[in-house]
Amino acid sequence: MTISSQIKKKLSHFPYGQSISFKEFRMQMDNEINIDSFRKSLHRLHEQGIITIHSRGHFSREKKFEEYLFVYGSLKKGFDNHIVLKEANYISKAQTINKFAMYKEENQNYPYIVKNEMIGQNIEGELYQITRKDVLAQIDEFENAPNYFKRTEILIKTRSQEVRAKTYVLSNSKSSLNQKPLKCWVEKSIKLNMNFDDYYKSILG
Repeated sequence: MTISSQIKKKLSHFPYGQSISFKEFRMQMDNEINIDSFRKSLHRLHEQGIITIHSRGHFSREKKFEEYLFVYGSLKKGFDNHIVLKEANYISKAQTINKFAMYKEENQNYPYIVKNEMIGQNIEGELYQITRKDVLAQIDEFENAPNYFKRTEILIKTRSQEVRAKTYVLSNSKSSLNQKPLKCWVEKSIKLNMNFDDYYKSILG
């Protein structure tokens, strides 16, 4: 039996949400386990959403969590803010079933969408799976939800399925009079082409 399997078996005797000390839990394991292997297994279970690791060497057992997230702007692969999704699992390219109007936010490098069946389009983007509540909370914070964006459930489709997924829609609906609605966000990250050796030589004289 793997260390992760041993931990999961032992965890079944603990209620969900109860804070558990790394040290005390390890002492309760049936076999002596290498401390590094034990910690690595706990971190793997944390990434899978089975436990949540807290500060000061404590963790808690979690109920199964799964949400799908549809992204259409700067969170997509190759774009400025994709790093925010580093702990989410990429599923595939996807498209909204309902129609939205998508515009570039003024003086910013990201778009927003508003529900609009009249002039809107099926927005193209990417589908991700999230297995931890804290990851979704971090994305909420990044998107300034619910103050600026509102996390909303919509229907999206991939090549193989239709699923309900969360996405971020502008909280206060507005329209752009000087922009044509977009179907796909294509403005990619600006990659700096700089020779840092030459740069440091120039500032150091």
